[in-house]
Amino acid sequence: MKFYRLNLLFIGIFSLLASGCAGVAAPDPGALGYPAQYRQALDDFAGQSNVDSAIIERFVDFLANLGGPTTGESADLLYAENLHFSDALMVTRDKKTVVDHFTRLGDAGTRVDVQIHQTLQSDKDVYLIWSMQARFTPIRKEVTSDTLGVTHVRFDDTGRVILHQDFWDSGLGFYSHIPVLGAGVRAVGRRFAADK
Repeated sequence: MKFYRLNLLFIGIFSLLASGCAGVAAPDPGALGYPAQYRQALDDFAGQSNVDSAIIERFVDFLANLGGPTTGESADLLYAENLHFSDALMVTRDKKTVVDHFTRLGDAGTRVDVQIHQTLQSDKDVYLIWSMQARFTPIRKEVTSDTLGVTHVRFDDTGRVILHQDFWDSGLGFYSHIPVLGAGVRAVGRRFAADK
């Protein structure tokens, strides 16, 4: 019974802190979860067919330089006014929110190394399979996160991003490194881990 209460305490703390750490700005906040928002975005943002390889390369260069001093400025040029953006930390359709998000990343001194392992293109849909090492300071001590993910992007006819959906484990890649919250994330992970 004591173990059960401890688990509930960790889950409660995790839920409270996670809701304060993730930003959600959507047309109707709270009406749809992020999976439903993504499915809706697939309909709302059709994208340009047969995307030019130079446009894809520009986006790959942007990812490779995340956390640099011009990340926010680059995002302002790269993303369209009307868009769907979800990176597992926030969901929004507001370009200013996206630009501010990337500006804060650079201003916080977060150092990010993204390696693109494979680029897959199917007509208007582009998928990037990547690994990312991020060095950031959640409270006082710098930590390094090593994670894998996939980004699905679509572009408009001017080459700007209109759909950006990341698929990665933000629990292990980000939240597990935050004091107190990280202990809860790791405890939940151990609870569901496969036996060795």
